[in-house]
Amino acid sequence: MGFIEAIAETAAEGLAPCEYRLTVLGKRCVYAEGVRCVKSFSEEEILLGLKRGCIKISGSGMQIEKFCDGDVQIRGSVVKIERLSV
Repeated sequence: MGFIEAIAETAAEGLAPCEYRLTVLGKRCVYAEGVRCVKSFSEEEILLGLKRGCIKISGSGMQIEKFCDGDVQIRGSVVKIERLSV
């Protein structure tokens, strides 16, 4: 079975769509979709609130460049990204 067929089969099983999406560009930029709020931020850590749980982005020189309609763009030296449960 090919890659596309495996994805189609998984989708046919009725799995719920993902509530958020992260795009990481190197270690300098993170683009997050599906964010409900920014719970906390500093130059070392940004905590993003999701529908269920949070995403913690750690590093240095962290800055929120954009936050609009559930999309967040973060710049800085990204070291670690964690999904925190509810």
